[in-house]
Amino acid sequence: MIVRFYKYISNLLSPLIFFYFVIRFFFSKEDKGSLLKKFGLSKVKRPNGKLVWINGVSIGEAKSGITVAEEILKNNSNTTILFTTSTLTAFEVISGLKKNFIITYTPIDINFIVKRFIKSWKPDLTIFMESEIWPNIISEHKKNNISFSILNGRISKKSYIFWKKISFFSKEIFTNINLCFVQNQESKNYFESLGVSNVTLISNLKFINSSRKIDKNEYHSLKKILSKKLVITLFSSHEEEELVLINCYKNLKKKFSNLIFIIIPRHIHKSNQIMLNLKNHSIDFALRSKDKNNINEKTFYIVDTYGELNLFFKLSHAAIVGGSFKKIGGHNPIEISNYDCVLFFGPEMFNFNQIKEIILKKKAGFEVNNHEDLTKKITLILNNKKLKEQTIINFKKLCKEEALKVKKVLKNFSM
Repeated sequence: MIVRFYKYISNLLSPLIFFYFVIRFFFSKEDKGSLLKKFGLSKVKRPNGKLVWINGVSIGEAKSGITVAEEILKNNSNTTILFTTSTLTAFEVISGLKKNFIITYTPIDINFIVKRFIKSWKPDLTIFMESEIWPNIISEHKKNNISFSILNGRISKKSYIFWKKISFFSKEIFTNINLCFVQNQESKNYFESLGVSNVTLISNLKFINSSRKIDKNEYHSLKKILSKKLVITLFSSHEEEELVLINCYKNLKKKFSNLIFIIIPRHIHKSNQIMLNLKNHSIDFALRSKDKNNINEKTFYIVDTYGELNLFFKLSHAAIVGGSFKKIGGHNPIEISNYDCVLFFGPEMFNFNQIKEIILKKKAGFEVNNHEDLTKKITLILNNKKLKEQTIINFKKLCKEEALKVKKVLKNFSM
């Protein structure tokens, strides 16, 4: 009853929702293609045969979704993958990978738009990554007898409290989720409490993320320039986290004369603040977008470009997880598993708590509390080649073992 009322309200409010997205368009948060496709105005037709719809809302979820799609296609070569996402950046990244998928945008959760989307694509199976709960989408799957699953499920305490408060409504939604594979025990408890009957705890899907291609010319060029340098990279950093690295540098430079620090901000527009902080500490730096090769004599290098994360992982001796020194919850540490750098992260890794615990248990990386602790542990691995190599081996072994567990789970989605 309540879901029916939600459907009616979503249709009624569609002009206002459309106006909101038009405003986003004028602020360059949408383009013509995303605007039309989110409202179900796509000219692409459904191919014959089986079709699996996979949705990853932003870059992180999309990367996991791509890996899932690739695993499904290995066992179901005649199946079509319909891949949807919600952000311009994720859409550009996925499109740039040249995968054999149909790529479009996630439909807005307005009932008549969702109905048209489902009717047009007729998915045989739908998989949403992590934490996307849309009442109309889930309801239409139930109505059309289409299996709806959540993979790598995660739900925060804040979200759980919200859904629990409106249990008179949420119960109708969550009971219609057919399969839910979650990445931590807390999320398992939350989903079960909200009414999902088939919840299974698995390893994080990010363990099977495949390595992305690296521009070989760029790699060899930078490798030559940095051949005598010890490269330390802070990736997906958030506001003011560069201060941790700046203070660490001030301590480390007394012991090592050949250091270079790479900062790859989570949001490129934050580069100006990073530059300001470096200037305030009288530190010389170069900007990737302006000084591609003029970095040999610099101490810091700000990567204000997209799609080069793996390039700098391959060049690094140590990689530090951004978002782990702020109340952000950290970012995916598994991204470095294909490279020979040692993993470090701060005390705020609550978004990846299960992974963090495994890493620490297997001695596959280092948790640090502040810049002093980071200085101490980076010094330790730079002075102890055996420890450095063993830590890298432990991390790769851990990731391989967990990946095998995940691949067993994905057999549930054979067509």
